[in-house]
Amino acid sequence: MTTDISIIDANLADPAHAAALLELFEHYLHDPMEGGLAMSAQLREELAPRLRAHPAGCVFLAYHRGDPVGFAICFLGFSTFNARPLINIHDIGVTAAMRGKGVGAAILERIERKARELGCCRITLEVREDNHPARGLYRKIGFSESSIDGVRQEFWVKPLAP
Repeated sequence: MTTDISIIDANLADPAHAAALLELFEHYLHDPMEGGLAMSAQLREELAPRLRAHPAGCVFLAYHRGDPVGFAICFLGFSTFNARPLINIHDIGVTAAMRGKGVGAAILERIERKARELGCCRITLEVREDNHPARGLYRKIGFSESSIDGVRQEFWVKPLAP
């Protein structure tokens, strides 16, 4: 595990935090697990301001010796079954050079502290079935596949045209 890792709650009004998020998100999009895409000019322009304006969003940045090396974009939701909030990890990424060195675990630990501070009943996330390193980390940290009374739940989507 690498030392000198710090995790902060990003303030996207701070140009340095916004720039770090954009740099990290660009790396994230280039990863084959995320499609290997380049960030569009529109996304680059809109991501930080729109996340900053979202009332339920929270962004975490990971630094190693002052350099940005990881991030998580989360959203506060609500569990009607528990009448308590929850945190959904929408995106989480670590630079390729820092994977396997404890950065992801440190980000997840910070998210858990935030969830406990907010009185959340759980943390949720989605993960690709073929992303074995991430799945291993999530299991190690205490995540498991979702089921109710032993029946597995699936994540479904319906894309909407712009």
